[in-house]
Amino acid sequence: MKSFKIILTSITFCLLFSFSAQAQIIDSFPWFKAPGKFLTPKIFDAKATFTLSNQRSVISSERSISIANKKITLPRSIKVLNTPISLSKGKQCVEVYCARTSNCSDCLMLWKDANGDRKIQPRRELRCVCKKGGDNCSIKARPIDCK
Repeated sequence: MKSFKIILTSITFCLLFSFSAQAQIIDSFPWFKAPGKFLTPKIFDAKATFTLSNQRSVISSERSISIANKKITLPRSIKVLNTPISLSKGKQCVEVYCARTSNCSDCLMLWKDANGDRKIQPRRELRCVCKKGGDNCSIKARPIDCK
C-alpha cells in the first residue's frame, strides 16, 4: 500500500510539472493563439499546405530571440525564418513576408510546425512579430514564378 501511494504521488507530480511547463511555453508565445493576419488573402489559400523552398537558407539557427527587451528561448517546434520565404504547392508559388508599418519596422517571422510534417500551413503556422513591442504584424504575400 505504501509503494502504491509513492507511485501515485510521483505520477501526480510529474503530470502537474508537465502541464505547468506547457502553460509557460504557451504564455510566452501568445502569437499562436489566434490565426495569422494576412493582408492579401485572395492571392492564395492560406489554409492550404505548402512546401517551403530553400529550407536550409531560410530557417535560421537562432534558439533565442529578443522581443520587447525580453530574451525568449524558443522551443524546438518554433523556428525563426529569414524573410521573404517562397512557398509552393503544385504550380502555384508565392512569396510571403512580414508587412512593415509605421509602428513596427523590425518584424520577425516565426514558424511553429504544429503537426511536425515540415510543411507550412500559413494561416495556422506562420506569425510575424514586432521585435520592439511584441505585437503581431501582418503578413503579405505575392505570386511569383515557380523555378
